Amino acid sequence: MFAIFKTFSAELKFYMVMNALFSFGTSLSGIFQNVFLWRLDKTYSLLAYYSLYWSLAILISFGLCAWLARKTSPMITMRIGFLFYLFTYLIMLVFHATLNKHILMLGISNGLAMSLYYVGMHLAVLDLTTNKDRDKFLYIEGILYTIGGIIAPLVSGIIISRFEGMVGYYVLFIATSVFIFLAFLVSLKVKGIGIAPKSHFWDVIRHPSPEWRKMYSIMFADGIVSGAFTTFLITMMTFKIAGGELNLGIYNTGAQIMSILAFYLLAKFTSAKDRIKIFAIGAITFLLSSALLSVQPVLLSLIIFGLISPISMNMLGTSMNAMIYESIEKDPHYKERRLDYIIIREIPLGAGRMVGVFLFLAMRNYFNIEELLPVSFSVFPVIYVLMVPILYYIWKQPKLMGKAGEN
Repeated sequence: MFAIFKTFSAELKFYMVMNALFSFGTSLSGIFQNVFLWRLDKTYSLLAYYSLYWSLAILISFGLCAWLARKTSPMITMRIGFLFYLFTYLIMLVFHATLNKHILMLGISNGLAMSLYYVGMHLAVLDLTTNKDRDKFLYIEGILYTIGGIIAPLVSGIIISRFEGMVGYYVLFIATSVFIFLAFLVSLKVKGIGIAPKSHFWDVIRHPSPEWRKMYSIMFADGIVSGAFTTFLITMMTFKIAGGELNLGIYNTGAQIMSILAFYLLAKFTSAKDRIKIFAIGAITFLLSSALLSVQPVLLSLIIFGLISPISMNMLGTSMNAMIYESIEKDPHYKERRLDYIIIREIPLGAGRMVGVFLFLAMRNYFNIEELLPVSFSVFPVIYVLMVPILYYIWKQPKLMGKAGEN
């Protein structure tokens, strides 16, 4: 891994350090932010509406963020995103006990922060890497993200357990803000590449690369899962079985160790040609481990889920993002249009997130509060398995047909 890291440019190394600081900070409070909101009303409705609001904010604001990136630069947009993340945590600190009355403002602030950050992040990945080495970069970046994540949840669990009431949460939110500010300072070392002032939004809508057009269904499906499942269902399911913040922190520390192992092995032994295979294995194992935890919500099932799910999720996320980036690069004019592709990506993804939240909210009409969590926990991962044949159709079938035509 370190041999590969040495081949990266100085700017790319600063970019990875910046994101490592950001990841550590958000890992301190990330999973506990959901628990904090849950403790305000002891139902899952507040979490669902929070997810809905930030998903809607992302969908609406991505165009504005892209305009800002053209007027300034993608990296400046990312830095403003860091500031909005700080503002989000300030809202949680100021309103704390009455945060349920300000959930709309919190969701919009977080959505703006994510939009601004991800505009810069996606363009940086496109500009600083190539399709050939992107998978390894994403895996190594994942390792750096996860190293901080090993310590952060355990530290957070200890801090929360040491204070009475909600004081521990406030300490975490302040610590998170400090690390986000440090990430902002390191980001000043990353200039990135400027964006042409002309927008090609409608050109991409009408004439994208063939692979990109087919990937719309994949992005929409991924949004359905991320809207509810990866946003708060995993945290709440593990919290319920683990029994308390300290145990949740210990669990997530173990899960992050498994993530590092997964990233290392995938970076060492896989390449771009393995993406579909890796995604398929990840989808099936993720579904099986989720179904086991849903049917048998006991400590042993949680341990198995904690061993398998971090590996599976890394396989799913990295492979899918690499394919999305490659579908952008299939456009011969992608350098001029890459920002427009990133904006348009948020349309099916954002729509999918809202569908996922509405699906979860609709399930409340058919299941009581005790049944809702385990049932929904086993339903959403099915979507990843259904995505496998679609990805095969997009990326493998054209190549096989081309070889058959040659014969």
